[in-house]
Amino acid sequence: TEAAQKIYKDIFIPKVHRIGRLTMAAAFVLAFLPVIYFVFVKGYMASASSYMSVIVAISSIGIGMWLTEPLAYWPVLGSAGTYMGYLSGNVGAMRFPVALNLQSVMNANINTMRGQIVTIVGIASSIVVNLVLLLIFVLGGEWLIGILPEVVMASFAFVMVGLLGSMIFMRFNGEGGMAENVKGMAPYLLLAVILKFVIGKIPALSTWGMAVTVGLCIALGYVLYKRDCKKDAETVK
Repeated sequence: TEAAQKIYKDIFIPKVHRIGRLTMAAAFVLAFLPVIYFVFVKGYMASASSYMSVIVAISSIGIGMWLTEPLAYWPVLGSAGTYMGYLSGNVGAMRFPVALNLQSVMNANINTMRGQIVTIVGIASSIVVNLVLLLIFVLGGEWLIGILPEVVMASFAFVMVGLLGSMIFMRFNGEGGMAENVKGMAPYLLLAVILKFVIGKIPALSTWGMAVTVGLCIALGYVLYKRDCKKDAETVK
């Protein structure tokens, strides 16, 4: 209804960003607690140059991921799901597949109120399950691993491949059918493959490979979006 849409737009979304920013800021501060403990309680100290070297090393490796991952996952996770996912972790391996699967099964678009609620409930449930399983494996994981057959242990190497394969299939098999979705995504896949091989041959861009690939795919999406808008406007006329 119109009233629900107004509440969603004027109350729900602003609160999502307000709470999300506060929790992310709190997590940022809490992330430094181990360092504060070792320096001020235990008295372990290192030179300023050592800290700077670590910061530069981590930043050079992670900056592309920091810039591109939220942009890549946000169209499926939505604002609330993105905050929840990055606060709890395992975004690509767990939160993203859960959100994508729920939206596909429930036929709920993330840009709608229903899609947002479905995604939020799904991600929250996955976080609870994740914490319960993590607790179980922390307490009894060593014993469990010890009794598992070798063939089961070897199969864990295929977990990430299986996750990526299932996400690709769900994305291609969405609304409109497999053939239509593959056709719509073909330009992005082709561009990503080309960039992967081109950037891989330029050492200076190797650190920024993911950022450049995602950025140019977003730019391509914007160009195609403007083209479609122009076509729709001409059709209306």
